[in-house]
Amino acid sequence: MGEKTASAASNGAGGQSGRGPMRGTVDRVGEVPRPAVRVLPWWAYTLSAAVAVALMGLAVWWLLAEAGGDAKLRIEAIRTGLTVGLGAGGAFALLINARRQWLQERAHNHQTAVNAAAEHDAAERRITELYNAAAEQLGSDKAPVRLTALYTLERLADDNERHRQTIVNIICAYLRMPFTPPAAAGPEEEHRERARRSAARYRAARQGRPEPAQPLPGPDPHEELQVRLTAQRLLHTHLQPDAAVHWGEISLDLTGATLTNFTLTGCRLNTADFSSTTFTRNAWFNQATFTGNAVFSEAIFTGNAWFNKATFTGNAVFSKATFTGNARFNQATFTGDAWFSEATFTGDARFDEATFTRTAVFSEATFTGDAGFDKATFTGDAWFSVATFTGNAGFSKATFTRDAVFSEATFTGDARFDKATFTRTAEFSKATFTETARFDKATFTRTAGFHKATFTETAGFDEATFTGDAWFSVATFTGNAGFSKATFSRGVDLEAATVADVRLVHQIPAGWEIQPVGGTGGRFVQAGTSPSSGS
Repeated sequence: MGEKTASAASNGAGGQSGRGPMRGTVDRVGEVPRPAVRVLPWWAYTLSAAVAVALMGLAVWWLLAEAGGDAKLRIEAIRTGLTVGLGAGGAFALLINARRQWLQERAHNHQTAVNAAAEHDAAERRITELYNAAAEQLGSDKAPVRLTALYTLERLADDNERHRQTIVNIICAYLRMPFTPPAAAGPEEEHRERARRSAARYRAARQGRPEPAQPLPGPDPHEELQVRLTAQRLLHTHLQPDAAVHWGEISLDLTGATLTNFTLTGCRLNTADFSSTTFTRNAWFNQATFTGNAVFSEAIFTGNAWFNKATFTGNAVFSKATFTGNARFNQATFTGDAWFSEATFTGDARFDEATFTRTAVFSEATFTGDAGFDKATFTGDAWFSVATFTGNAGFSKATFTRDAVFSEATFTGDARFDKATFTRTAEFSKATFTETARFDKATFTRTAGFHKATFTETAGFDEATFTGDAWFSVATFTGNAGFSKATFSRGVDLEAATVADVRLVHQIPAGWEIQPVGGTGGRFVQAGTSPSSGS
């Protein structure tokens, strides 16, 4: 604990310099403040004796005066006076004994506190020694020694709750160290390597040169992988709420780390920083709970990434993250903002039944495989502007409570928004739909904007409900335009919208017709503007 602790203890006991008298002293062994004891001066005892004698004399004098000349009464008076004097002396003796008992009890309590402080100090020194030993062992080039260090840290964390975050920080720092996972070498690769070394030795012997130098020994990457898997396993084991020893309220900083088959399934933790982290093979976060911010910006998932039923109470940041395999966020809950801007999903991305309470940002995200947001709920604004959907995009029965922005988004595969609900503005201006676009039975409560949108294949809005303004001006329909049984409470604007082939069966809103314009093309005009109709 040292001088700094002693100084703090003395300040806490007696106040800072210049602010008043010291109220006690500091025991240097246990660093426990010991209040000063005021010793009774000699005159206190003399005064007490004098008071007792005075009381006795006063009592005798008064009683003798009352007794008069009766000898018997005078004797009783003297006896009573002496009794009063003895009683006063006894009272003083009892006071002295009580004070002595109090001093003994206080000395005992102080010694108990000193012993407890000494034990605490010894325990802290022992923890520090174990820290230092574990840190030194983690730097060993021998895998068993590094494993021993990890298990030592685990035991320390189990037994010392207030040191758990520090110990987790040490484990995370170890995992952040540069590491290249070993390639899975098969029998053929090993055979070729042995043959290469044998040939090199043979050529050296034929030419009279020394044998090629062997590579310097270093940590075996396969052994290092096992050590890292152990470190990951310790985190996963103790961050689960039902663990035998749960490490609660823990934050993780694994920025730039390389993690293999990483899992936090069912874990609960505070903040987590996985910025620029590389997840080799698969990564599991199913049913994990992040009570603080969870940052995965620029992270790389080389295998599948599983976040099913995960809960993000703070902000979830996946900006510029890369998902090489499949990404699963089914039934995930995002209470804070969810950022997936410029993220890349090479495999399928599923967010079915996910809940986004605040803003969800997928602007400029790229979905190479299928993207599923079926039955997803967006309570805040949903931004998919300039997003690219190369595979199929599913938003069937999705609910958008606030603005939904898909402006300039590109849908190369089928786009399904059937039975989706848009409570506020639905913005699809300049969006491109290369394959079928289905908005059948969708509900648009406020403005629905499809200005300059391009529909290459069938555009289906059958039985859709438009309560607010519906804008399809300058839209392009290369395939069928279907608005069968669609309802427009405030009308629809198809001004300057065009179809590529008037010969196709187009089901257009009431009040509009298609006017042929050279070849097979046509444009929408309000009914009655031209006698011709391409419907």
